[in-house]
Amino acid sequence: MTQPFSVPADGGKATWGDGLNLFKAMAGDTGGALALWESLLPQGSSPPLHVHSREDEAFYVLDGELTFRIGDQVVLAPTGSFLWGPRDVAHQYRVDSPTARLLTLFVPGGGEELFFHISRPAEALTLPPPSGQPAASPPPELIAMLEERYGGKVLGPPMGPPE
Repeated sequence: MTQPFSVPADGGKATWGDGLNLFKAMAGDTGGALALWESLLPQGSSPPLHVHSREDEAFYVLDGELTFRIGDQVVLAPTGSFLWGPRDVAHQYRVDSPTARLLTLFVPGGGEELFFHISRPAEALTLPPPSGQPAASPPPELIAMLEERYGGKVLGPPMGPPE
């Protein structure tokens, strides 16, 4: 049984990857029921094409404009859009606006732990400072370990720029 809890607007566990992720609820908080986080992402941000075998993923665009690929569909998603990515369906997105705020939900929770392996603790609730270096892909052995541990699989590269 879980306990009620609340998280203030600036509360949660914050990480920096290609943007800021602010985790509001994780599997450990919800008895495994779900995980929920808000992301602030820069233009061009895109995860690789991937699939989850253990959780469904929902997205709500709080601000900005993104392009999503879910299965065979490519969907333009402005502010207020909701998208459902069922487990076992490949998906990814790309931020088309200068920045975007995205709310993401995993049902059930647990897969959010992946982010703590591929990001670092945020030093502020802002986009991470530019590193001056091109983004490095995690080594293949790390990707394989994470896929096995979290039931996901990388199927392709991040989305390229709009044509």
